[in-house]
Amino acid sequence: MVDKKTKKQLEEELTETVRKNEALSKAYDDLLEQAKAVQAQSNNRLVSIRLLENFANTVINASSQLQRDMNELNLVQQPAQDGEPQGRET
Repeated sequence: MVDKKTKKQLEEELTETVRKNEALSKAYDDLLEQAKAVQAQSNNRLVSIRLLENFANTVINASSQLQRDMNELNLVQQPAQDGEPQGRET
């Protein structure tokens, strides 16, 4: 048996379906906006992490260069100290 609906019933169903569709579209738009906000925040964090990484690498390189320079100075000073007289010779 076929369920026959009146024009009024069909209009009510159509109105309800349109209302649900509008609600779903609004929910989709809200989720999309939230996703874009999360993406922007993630991009900001990524930039911050890259800046911190660059800073850390610069500090590490400067520290390594300072250590090499200190070692070089110590090597230069040792032969000079070895060439000095150990005590007074008369």
